[in-house]
Amino acid sequence: MNKFTLAILPLAIMGLNTATHAATSDGKTFAVSAGWLHVMPQSNSQGVNGKTGNSPYLGALANLQSANPDAGFEVQDSDTAGLMLDYFVNDNVSLELTLGAPPEMELAGQGNITVHGVKVIDLSKFDKAATTDAYTPTISGRYHFGAITNKIRPYVGVGLMYAHFSNVETDPAINTALKNSPLGPYNPSLGKVKVDDALAPVAMLGVDYSITKDWYATASVSYAHLSTSAELKVSGMTPAGKTTLISGKSDIEIKPIVTYIGIGYRF
Repeated sequence: MNKFTLAILPLAIMGLNTATHAATSDGKTFAVSAGWLHVMPQSNSQGVNGKTGNSPYLGALANLQSANPDAGFEVQDSDTAGLMLDYFVNDNVSLELTLGAPPEMELAGQGNITVHGVKVIDLSKFDKAATTDAYTPTISGRYHFGAITNKIRPYVGVGLMYAHFSNVETDPAINTALKNSPLGPYNPSLGKVKVDDALAPVAMLGVDYSITKDWYATASVSYAHLSTSAELKVSGMTPAGKTTLISGKSDIEIKPIVTYIGIGYRF
């Protein structure tokens, strides 16, 4: 059973337990809206920590710890289409699943990576050091204020986001910079960067505006306390064959503020 299943299981059970009792005074139990999500990460670089390889051919560069507290990656703003599915337990309480077309998020480089005081690469030269697709389904519980017949209904909610990152691509220019670094004689290249999945609590507030009995407009803002980490490896060639020149890990703060505006239908 994966992390996402464990995370949503309590809410899913609660939804099943209330299903036979769910009813609103106007007889509409479900709502669906489609719109636009704008993701604004509140990120800061968290440093890159790692070590060099242990090949004897690396000489003085072998088995060195590498701590670069000012280096790392910052996530840039992105936009994507969003879909929100609501199940109304009663007039004021709903369960919601938020989905979206996975946006391509850009990671800008920050600071220098050095080994034993020698600068290997300046990450700040790369505004788009890497890109990744981010899948962030979110399940939440919401409380809607006022009567269900009100024209304007504000709401608040809390929930849980599961973040999965895939298709991580790095800027080819990074390899060119590595070949012009002190590691150049080893024909260095940055391998696949792995970004870890993560779970994050979410808080939100928003408002619905009834256009007709069935159609409504909705807008919301939410905050997810989301952080993850990236693992990277620089490989190279020595007389003994391919070896790891540098392996490292960087924490990545995302902590996005997400705005949403859409049009929905209740049934």
